[in-house]
Amino acid sequence: MTNLAMASWFFFLSCASPNLNVANPMSMVSILFFILFAGFVITKEQIPDYLIWVYWINPMAWSIRALAVNQYSDSSFDTCVYKGIDYCAEYNMTMGEYSLTTFEVPTEKFWLWYSLVFTAAAYVFFMFLSYIALEYYRFESPENVTLSSDNQEDVSDSYGLIQTPRSSASAVETCLAIAPASKMHVIPVIIAFIDLRYSVPDPVKPKETIDLLKGISGYALPGTITALMGSSGAGKTTLMDVIAGRKTGGTITGQILLNGYPATDLAIRRSTGYCEQMDIHSESATIHLHPIADQIIRGSSVKQMKRLTIGVELAAQPSVLFLDEPTSGLDARSAKLIMDGVRKVADTGRTVVCTIHQPSTEVFSLFDSLLLLKRGGETVFASELGKNASEMIAHFESIEGVTKLKDNYNPATWMLEVTGAGVGNSNGDETDFVAVFKSSKYFQFLQSNLDRDDEIPDATLLYDVLRD
Repeated sequence: MTNLAMASWFFFLSCASPNLNVANPMSMVSILFFILFAGFVITKEQIPDYLIWVYWINPMAWSIRALAVNQYSDSSFDTCVYKGIDYCAEYNMTMGEYSLTTFEVPTEKFWLWYSLVFTAAAYVFFMFLSYIALEYYRFESPENVTLSSDNQEDVSDSYGLIQTPRSSASAVETCLAIAPASKMHVIPVIIAFIDLRYSVPDPVKPKETIDLLKGISGYALPGTITALMGSSGAGKTTLMDVIAGRKTGGTITGQILLNGYPATDLAIRRSTGYCEQMDIHSESATIHLHPIADQIIRGSSVKQMKRLTIGVELAAQPSVLFLDEPTSGLDARSAKLIMDGVRKVADTGRTVVCTIHQPSTEVFSLFDSLLLLKRGGETVFASELGKNASEMIAHFESIEGVTKLKDNYNPATWMLEVTGAGVGNSNGDETDFVAVFKSSKYFQFLQSNLDRDDEIPDATLLYDVLRD
């Protein structure tokens, strides 16, 4: 029982310590206390009163006390005469009792049972503490966790059920089933929203309302990535939340259609996935993905958390994927890697709608369409971007007074600057970009597409799936 009690104590230390560098010193200090207050090096009467409690809770002290009583209660020591000395006549006790009292150890045999009960209780108690530490206490892994370059670039274009290696990264992988992403059947879904308005009560004047979205219209096609952009407070996330059915308060008017059918709550839940900007996961779970299998989620790098968030949503095989600022908190290289993955998701036939603030040129080139909002929730531009954002550039450069795009300048940054949503506001307060857009060919093209009654592929299939 002594071995079990001490083993459970060191097991608890290993569970409660963040790493080996902390566990080793703690174990050495605890061993020092166990030995000093065991009643042999320092007897009970020599221990100060304010530290006597250490003696009584020390499993080693109870064990030594039980061993001493058991040893010196033996018949070979429980005698009066031992090696020529009559202990009964001189000390009024047997030789064994004299030896025990010399080290201030009790002589009663019931201490054997007390020791057995105490060490068993100590074992149970320390194991319970270990359970608490393992279940509820998590330590963050080192910051800036990175993978080797070989593992970072080794990204497969196919989904498969793969046996996760538990030992080394060189373990043999057993592929049970592999389905190329391009061949996976995803029901294509066209999202359309017409004259979408959203208002909330005014906190200052409760009887009045504040319009956050003012007549927003647009659509997103399967196999494409649609960017929702604008300045802070323009309503990017608000618009996406309204389309995704995540707004429960306020007043929503207008139409939201999935393949031409009204988007009910059931339809949205079954056909869409939503990746929030804040990566919220169970901290005690493990990622369970080669080559970082068994790594606890808490403490993972920002890039790993973003990829995990997207992967969790893709596990449900949604036809539509909403992403709220997927590149926030990432450097340029990590943002490009994340958006390359999103591009592959869209290439499987899914409809991807993504809010993003100021993407780099490389990231911006991955988008197919753009819906640009101004502060107050009005549309400044809504159309396909074209190759190298040529359509968007042509639209804004055709507006009188707008500064032309310089060579090798980021078109996304330039667009935000000329519309007053960027750092350098060059035309934002002088030009009514909303009115200019409504009189442009892009607005007419948008309206004509929204008014089309063409048959949508797999529309009935989607309706049947959502109705069941």
